[in-house]
Amino acid sequence: MMTFLPGKTILAIVFIVCSFTYPKSTSAQNLPIEQQKFIYFPHPMNSKWTTSIGVTATTLPYDITEELHYRVPAGDFHVIRKVGKKVNLDGRLSVQILQNLATVGVRWTTELNNRISIGAGDEIGYWFGFVNFAGFKSRGSGWQNYPNVAIGYRFNKQVLLSLRADAIMNFNVRTFAGKERVTTDYRVFSGSSYTIALEQPFYGKRNLTLGFRALYTDFFWQTWPAFESFDRNIFFPQLIIGLIL
Repeated sequence: MMTFLPGKTILAIVFIVCSFTYPKSTSAQNLPIEQQKFIYFPHPMNSKWTTSIGVTATTLPYDITEELHYRVPAGDFHVIRKVGKKVNLDGRLSVQILQNLATVGVRWTTELNNRISIGAGDEIGYWFGFVNFAGFKSRGSGWQNYPNVAIGYRFNKQVLLSLRADAIMNFNVRTFAGKERVTTDYRVFSGSSYTIALEQPFYGKRNLTLGFRALYTDFFWQTWPAFESFDRNIFFPQLIIGLIL
């Protein structure tokens, strides 16, 4: 496993992107929320579809790696489909080839006033992965559930701030080393995650998402090959970058 990017490099990229993407025109201040694109912001959708492609980078702690902090990248594909005035279907795919996670769920959103919106939802996810190198073969899979709530604030110049909290639940975790089943005893209520995301114009009709997710859980699906045996929550920081199409 290789490191993704040094911490200072990530911060520099975020700073540069924010500097170039922050809208300069005063006309942007008056653009209605119905004409803006967003993925995380908990507001009723105007268009039928919204899609985003990007990447997440999760830092694995010493508890898992034992020696070094590794930042593990994953492709991130996010799709939202409007099915009602305040109800959307939310689908997401996190891809690393050797290990992947697909989620689908329902999100309800409403506008409290011109600035503040709230939402609640629930997502079901299925993860699976395999490792086959240097004579070591293993595979794993499992189901997850993410009930969640969110609040959003709309700034001037099309900047949208979202705060979201998820509970993390694990079901039917199955891991194998070769043909042998590895006994697992993960808690159903495994932990929680907290996300802060900024969405704003990037170029043309594209918008950019910059976010940070803090996971606090005793099982993170990307670490299943470690077969960790401890029963306590661990902190996993995650950087989110997405382009809203």
